Amino acid sequence: MKKIVMMFVMVMMLAFSAVCSASNGKVLDSEEALAAKFLNGDFKAVSAVMSDDMKRTGMKKAYANFKEQITKNFGKINTNQLIVVEKHKDADILLYQVASEKVPAARFVFLFSVKGEKSNAERFQYSVTATKRCCC
Repeated sequence: MKKIVMMFVMVMMLAFSAVCSASNGKVLDSEEALAAKFLNGDFKAVSAVMSDDMKRTGMKKAYANFKEQITKNFGKINTNQLIVVEKHKDADILLYQVASEKVPAARFVFLFSVKGEKSNAERFQYSVTATKRCCC
């Protein structure tokens, strides 16, 4: 009887851990992958899922300029962590906390339009988090 109870408990623990480690969903997983490619400089992958407005506004040149600024002002990006996901009716907003060689803390914001199971990149921006030191 003890063995049966132990087996039941073990199976339930495995099932619970499998549920807890489930993915974020297809749409959010694809948005996270796109944000990672964006930060790594893979314009070809990013341009495939850009909205028509982004494609029309000379995004390739703007992206090249963005990557140049990131390299110059930030250096190598050491960590990027997804900290906030905002789900709206037809849009998702992903906020990443980023640390780099030159800037200890910055935020990158990605806006995606969502239609069903497909999301398109709409906008992105970054801001440097102000850090003040206290002189005591």
